Amino acid sequence: MKDKVIEWLRMGANAQEGVRLMENAGAPLLTLRLIRANPTANVRLIADYLRRKYNVCPEEKKQLPAISLPAANPFRREFPFLGKPGCPVELEALASRKISKYHAYVALHSNLRDCTSLQECADVAGELIDNFIDNRIIWDELNYYQEHHSLLGKHPIFMEFQRRNNLLHMPIKDLVLRQQQVQQNMWRVKSELAKGTKPHLDGVRKERLAGYEQELNDINRLLG
Repeated sequence: MKDKVIEWLRMGANAQEGVRLMENAGAPLLTLRLIRANPTANVRLIADYLRRKYNVCPEEKKQLPAISLPAANPFRREFPFLGKPGCPVELEALASRKISKYHAYVALHSNLRDCTSLQECADVAGELIDNFIDNRIIWDELNYYQEHHSLLGKHPIFMEFQRRNNLLHMPIKDLVLRQQQVQQNMWRVKSELAKGTKPHLDGVRKERLAGYEQELNDINRLLG
């Protein structure tokens, strides 16, 4: 297997072939799921994993060509409608979020290797999975629009934009009532998190809390 890895590196480290080598190497399921989401962007991560796994020594590495990353900004080239007149504002927001999620994924993947306890590993892995899921939903939205020239509309950001639009058309009295309701909802979610019961729901709770905090900020801004 080591010879196959060295040959793969020598031939230029094809991303898809690297995924197959990692599968054969018995890489963790979570790692495989993450690199499958974007093998080309993760080719260096694949190479580093295989080099460590099969102990490719420094002398052998010196004989191998350098691994090049994809050209700058392939994201905008893949989805040329981004930034053009008529592009839905929701998709522009998703494109920005996609980039942020990728950088968070890179940082979290590095943190995963430095975990010192099972709990820390579980927390970091949970965040990695959340980033992976959101990344895939964003890709679905962008790919759907590119193919059909219409919105799929399944990502939560569409509800967020609709909520903001509704707030803009609310009378002052209704805004004040909604402000009080959101504050009560935030208190309830914070109480659930503080109790520590059903920790498997904490990810959903934190997401709800972040949504309420954003809504409260929007309401406060409208109320001046």
